Amino acid sequence: MTLFPQAFIFPALGLALTCAPAHALAQEWRFCVGVAPAAHEAVITEVFASSAESAQLEHRFEAYFRARKNRALTFQCPHGASERVDAMNAQTAALQFNRQMGFSVSSLPSPEVAAAAGPDL
Repeated sequence: MTLFPQAFIFPALGLALTCAPAHALAQEWRFCVGVAPAAHEAVITEVFASSAESAQLEHRFEAYFRARKNRALTFQCPHGASERVDAMNAQTAALQFNRQMGFSVSSLPSPEVAAAAGPDL
């Protein structure tokens, strides 16, 4: 005797999938910050729209910098905002923070963001 008959499992699975977080599929305005603490350097991307998970974007930017720029940076791509201006304000705060930490900060322009992030833009 089974505790969960198949007639119950499939509707429950369907309910679980429809209740999944909406941000996983919706595009968000976001940016990424890459740092090399030993070199006191930071790179902040332009704001872009993406539906990719943060970890996926972080790995792509790290691989891009290793392959194309021969530099090892650790990236963080926080979840974004529904409004572009909110992401731009957060980007400005990240820029100010990294400068206060004594890092030299450079930007990664949109064409390079598109090349690094891949098809999720």
